[in-house]
Amino acid sequence: MTLDPPNLTTERVIVRMAQPDDVPAIARYFVENREHLAPSRPLMAPEFYTEAFWAVQVRANATEFREGKSVRTFLFDRAHPERVIGNANFTQIFRAPAHYCVLGYGLDRAYEGRGMMREGLEAALGYMFREQNLHRIEANYVPRNERSGGLLRRLGFVVEGFARDYLLLNGKWEDHVRTSLTNPDWRPW
Repeated sequence: MTLDPPNLTTERVIVRMAQPDDVPAIARYFVENREHLAPSRPLMAPEFYTEAFWAVQVRANATEFREGKSVRTFLFDRAHPERVIGNANFTQIFRAPAHYCVLGYGLDRAYEGRGMMREGLEAALGYMFREQNLHRIEANYVPRNERSGGLLRRLGFVVEGFARDYLLLNGKWEDHVRTSLTNPDWRPW
């Protein structure tokens, strides 16, 4: 199975995998949002915030995509297509018998509250269901992150449970609310 990488355009957002030319914008996004994203991320080594790291990571993301392991995308402001405003990663892709993956995402603080993450994720979820033909996408959030919980509800994710000490984020084990979205149009290949 050979799939094309996503290149999705909505009214205000472009969702696509990064190219080498995007490296400076990606590094800038993570540097500018370091404190903002820290509570929802593992502790990152200083190298994570460098262009050198992202030059390697962009190539690694392309390899993972070709191998069917992940679809790691960035959200770009359509009005300023050189600006990275977020990321949406579909990782841990498993095919038969599960046909599922895990979604993780982040958004530039300056773009919160505008509905742009919802817009980008709607397009990306559609790609993952239609093109990748996944049956299930899981997304989990820290209970105090009401904004993320509300976003997932608006996207149709259903709460399935609670995971105690689920992920080590920002140096602390965090509980998570576990949610999922299933594809009603899944088809056997």
